[in-house]
Amino acid sequence: MGKYRADLLSFDEDRQVVEFDIGRPKKITGSRIAAIAGLNEYTTEFKVACEIAKLYPGDPPTKYTEAGNVMEPKIRDYVRRNADSFIGKDYGGVVGIKDPVPKEECFYEHFPGKEPFGGMVDGYVTSDGFNAGILEIKTAKTRKGWINDDGTYKVPTNYLLQASLYCELSGLKKITFVVGFPEEDDYDNPDSWEPSESNVLVITVDGFPMKSIMNDAVRWYNKYIKNGVTPPWTEKDKELVDWLLANSSPY
Repeated sequence: MGKYRADLLSFDEDRQVVEFDIGRPKKITGSRIAAIAGLNEYTTEFKVACEIAKLYPGDPPTKYTEAGNVMEPKIRDYVRRNADSFIGKDYGGVVGIKDPVPKEECFYEHFPGKEPFGGMVDGYVTSDGFNAGILEIKTAKTRKGWINDDGTYKVPTNYLLQASLYCELSGLKKITFVVGFPEEDDYDNPDSWEPSESNVLVITVDGFPMKSIMNDAVRWYNKYIKNGVTPPWTEKDKELVDWLLANSSPY
C-alpha cells in the first residue's frame, strides 16, 4: 500500500504506523498505563499513543461518563459520612476523605514534575490527618467485572494499575476503590441517584508494585512518542485509523 502524507501525519500502511510531528505530548496517566503494558482489553497502545501525541482527542463523552461525573461527588461524600465503618479497619487511626485539588486550580494535573507520568486522583483517604491511601471512584453498569467466580471481590487489572500509578507518584501504599452500580434508568437522571449500601461497593487493596511497569512505560514513551511514531495499529484500531485519515490535523 505504501506511504502517504495527510497534513502533519504520515500513514505508513506497510508498517501500519503513523508518523507525526512532535509537539507537546500529553502524559502517561493512570488510564493509559495498562494499555501501554498490554493489560487493558478495552483499548490499545496505538490508541493511547495517538492520544498522547494529540492526534486523537479521545472518545466523545457518553451518557454513562457524564452521569459518572455527576455521581462521583455523591459517592465521595457517602464514603466520607461512613468512613469509620467502611474503611476504619483498613487504615487505623481517625480516618477521613480528602477532596482532590479542583482540576481548574491545578491545570488538570495533580502530579506536576513527574514527567512523563501524570494524572488526577479522585481523592485521598486520610489517617490522623495525613494522606494514607488513594481514593478511586468508579461507576459500573454491572458487578460482573468486580466479582470472582467464588463470589469474592476483585479489582479489574486496568483500574488496579491506574490507581497504583497514582500510589507510586504519591508515595502511598493503599487504594480504596468505591464503585457505584446505578440502574440503567439512573444514567438518564443521575441527579436523582443516591448511593447506598445496596448499590455501592468499597474495596481497599494494596497498590500493585509499579517500578518495572513504569520503567517499561518510559522505554515505550522514548521509543514511540519521542521519535514521532506510533506503535503498529491492529484490526482493533481500524475505526481510529479511519478517523485519523478523515481528521488528520492534530488538535
